[in-house]
Amino acid sequence: MGAELFRRGELVRHIWATVRRVAIGFSLAVLIGIFLGGLMGLNSAVKERLKLIIVLLRPIPPFAWIPLGLIWFGIGEAEMIMIIVISSVFFVAIHTLYGIERIDFRLKQAAKSLGSNRWDLLKRVILPSLLPELFHGMRLALGFCWVAVVGAEIVGSVSGLGYLILDSRNRGLPQMAILGMMLIGFIGLSMDRILVRVKKTFLPWDSK
Repeated sequence: MGAELFRRGELVRHIWATVRRVAIGFSLAVLIGIFLGGLMGLNSAVKERLKLIIVLLRPIPPFAWIPLGLIWFGIGEAEMIMIIVISSVFFVAIHTLYGIERIDFRLKQAAKSLGSNRWDLLKRVILPSLLPELFHGMRLALGFCWVAVVGAEIVGSVSGLGYLILDSRNRGLPQMAILGMMLIGFIGLSMDRILVRVKKTFLPWDSK
C-alpha cells in the first residue's frame, strides 16, 4: 500500500505538505521569538509584562488552539501555520531572553576598553553568549512544531502526514497509519540533526 501511494505520488504530496508547513511555521516562530526575546532582554518593563503572558500561554497544548484557529482563520493553511507558530514561538522567545541575560556585561566593557567596535562586540561577546541558548530554544520549538502540525492536519486538512494517519484509521489501514507515524519520526529526527549540525558549525565550543 505504501509503495502504491509512492508510485501515484500521493505519499510525496503528503510529506511535502507537512514539511512545508513545519518549515514555514518554524521560521516564523524563530523570527517572532527572537524579536520578542530581544525586546524583553532590552527593556525590563516590557520583560515583566511579556514574560508573564508567555509563562501563562506556554503550557497550553497545541490541540487547545485548534478551535480558535478554526474560528479566526477557518479551515486552511493559515489556521495550521498559526497553530504551529503559537505552539513553538514561546520557547524561542524565552531562550533568547535567557541568552541575553547570560551575557557578562563586564566582558562588554572590557572589549570596549580594548578598542572593539560594534561588529567585534557582536561577534566576540554577544553572539557567543546568546546563540547556545537560542539554539536550545529552537530545538524545543522544532519538536513542538511537529506535535502541532499533526494535530492541525488531523482536524483541518486533506493533505499531510497527520491527515494520512486519520484517513488510514477511517479506512481500516493500520499499516498506513504506522507508516505515517514512522515518517514523522524520521523526518523530525532528520530536521533536528540538521539543526544540531548547524549549531556545531557555528558553536564548536558548546557541547550542550
